[in-house]
Amino acid sequence: MSENKPNNKKNRWLVFASMPIQMGVTIYLFYWVGSWLDGKYEVEGEWWMKGLTMLGVVVSMYQFIRQVNYLNKDE
Repeated sequence: MSENKPNNKKNRWLVFASMPIQMGVTIYLFYWVGSWLDGKYEVEGEWWMKGLTMLGVVVSMYQFIRQVNYLNKDE
C-alpha cells in the first residue's frame, strides 16, 4: 500500500497544476459566449459579457472546490 502513496502525490500535483488552466478556459468560454451575445443582440454596456464572465468565475470556483474536496476525501 505504501507504493501507491508516492504515485498518488504525483497525480495530485498534476491535478493541482492543471486547475488554473481549467479555470482559465472555463472563464474564457463564458466571456466569449457573452461577447458573442452582445454582438448578436447589440446590447449597450456589454451586459451579457459581464454577466457571463462572472458566472464563469463562479462555475470555475465551484469546479475547483469540488476537485479539492474529492482529492482530500482520500486522506
